[in-house]
Amino acid sequence: MTTPQDQTVMGVHAPPPRLTRGAAFAVAVALSVPVFAVLSLLDWLM
Repeated sequence: MTTPQDQTVMGVHAPPPRLTRGAAFAVAVALSVPVFAVLSLLDWLM
């Protein structure tokens, strides 16, 4: 019986995927830049 964390692909046990620090930083930058641009534009228009 397997638990939800256990994944077996073609007989090879794979650990659950984990977010690396670099990927987390890239996601944070990718989300913060458009939010900053939209908020700056709204502030400029108001």
